[in-house]
Amino acid sequence: MKILILGLICSQWTVHFVEACLLDKRYEVWMVRRKNNREDDKYIKVYQQLGVHFIDCIKTDIDIKNGKKYKNFLKVFNAQIEQIKLIKKAGPFDLINLHYVDSDDMIYTPVLKKLTKSKLIFSYWGSDLFRAGDRQLFFRGIFARCADYITFDNKDLQIKFKKVYKWANQVPAEVILFGLPVLDIIKEKYKNQLLPDIRKKWNIPNDKIVVAVGYNGHPQQQHIKILKTIGKMDETDRKRIVLLIQMTYGGSKEYRRKVLVEAKKTGCEYRVICQFLSDDEIADLRIMTDIYINAQTTDAFSGSVCENLFAGTKLLNARWLRYQEFKEHYFKYWEFNKIEEIGKLIKTVMEQKADCSGNRELIWQLRSWEFCVPKWERVFRKLVHGD
Repeated sequence: MKILILGLICSQWTVHFVEACLLDKRYEVWMVRRKNNREDDKYIKVYQQLGVHFIDCIKTDIDIKNGKKYKNFLKVFNAQIEQIKLIKKAGPFDLINLHYVDSDDMIYTPVLKKLTKSKLIFSYWGSDLFRAGDRQLFFRGIFARCADYITFDNKDLQIKFKKVYKWANQVPAEVILFGLPVLDIIKEKYKNQLLPDIRKKWNIPNDKIVVAVGYNGHPQQQHIKILKTIGKMDETDRKRIVLLIQMTYGGSKEYRRKVLVEAKKTGCEYRVICQFLSDDEIADLRIMTDIYINAQTTDAFSGSVCENLFAGTKLLNARWLRYQEFKEHYFKYWEFNKIEEIGKLIKTVMEQKADCSGNRELIWQLRSWEFCVPKWERVFRKLVHGD
């Protein structure tokens, strides 16, 4: 089966997808290489080691989103035509799978579907639907309607999609999640009872309570508001806490500086992590975290939330983040209505000996590649062979 992967290929999520689902000898995986920079080259090298084939479109590449910068719009159009020709030459393909429905690749998909005689899958990740404006949704919907199948990385995405597009039921669609490779690592570390070693490695005393604030550097995580309310807790409680602030991506230097200043004001010990983390290091963070505060403005049942739940972390979740998965499964977590309530809720959870182990099996069945791979394979077979 010959598959062309388009969209957000320079992402760890896509790397994991290829590793988990498409390394089988039954699949021949192709991608398009357009940009030529160091960051993208890191991913390209990984894919090449995995045996992925590339269609080289670097010489014809023009940033289509910035096409207005060109006085001669014909130049942009011609570049698109040349890229389509190169992709067609590498075909035909059995499947074209667009990951993240907001990319230059999106506008090619209806033409490529016809020219390469392929079945087309659109895979929504989250912010490509949740954080899109009305005009963006309208434009993306034109192309999504051409898909033979649509997948969503969580149920809230599918619900939103049906609300936005009246024609939604005309295209077959379902929720098929990406697996989380970190779950397997967490599982192995727990099996070997490595928690004391992990805390020692990260210089965190065993008698301290680790409270994680967000999972990236974006202001939408609301770090500053959370830290302000933690700073109002009793000094005795604050002395028991080590704040874990993971800002490995997203956010400006100025915003990170402000977060650091606010962390100092809390009177708690804290660790701010800005460097890139391996999956093994991410697993360490999840395992040693006792309480995770999830107060971001919007979310689509993110992988970080799932990893924390799987690790047995006590989740403090904002009431406005109404995950459909929480409605359908009995997850153990604590809820707050306002950020100002977080300090009091932390104290409550610190004093409780609640058992959150039941969350582990629920997350494993939802987000482990062991359960997710067969679902992707079923869709591939259904579209290509009609199984």
